[in-house]
Amino acid sequence: MMGLVRRWLLGVTAAALVLALAETLAWSGPVKKVCRLAGGLALLLAAVGPVTGVLDGSALTQVIYNWRNEAKGYELELEEQKDQFYLTIIEEETAAYVMDKAREFGFECSAEVTYGYDEDGVPCPWEVTAQGVWTQEQRARLERLLEEELGVPAQRQYYEEIRP
Repeated sequence: MMGLVRRWLLGVTAAALVLALAETLAWSGPVKKVCRLAGGLALLLAAVGPVTGVLDGSALTQVIYNWRNEAKGYELELEEQKDQFYLTIIEEETAAYVMDKAREFGFECSAEVTYGYDEDGVPCPWEVTAQGVWTQEQRARLERLLEEELGVPAQRQYYEEIRP
């Protein structure tokens, strides 16, 4: 890329020098005006020529195609990050809900909720891990709540009782 810019600058500079020399050597009057016009056109061609060489149809089409594919790749990556961020927020909010319900049932616990996707691609609570101290009745109430309200069956509910 730098080589291309360097060649372009050298070409424009060389054309400007030739133009200045030709204008200095030209006779005054109409010849000098023609020389100035021709030199201006030559300088314009030197400045624009490399750009027109680079912008042939197939190369430009390829550049646009590559740019579009790259943009789509970024779009997909951002969409995945957004989905992951969304799931993380839902997992944290659902875990807070489980801990609030445990408090209502009369005990303290920490909870971790992992989400998955159902057959329709909709995110749903997949498994719950709870840590704390509870009675059998309190745990049974929490198990029912998780199954009925969140749809997490008992086989995907994990309990770790922590004794003080």
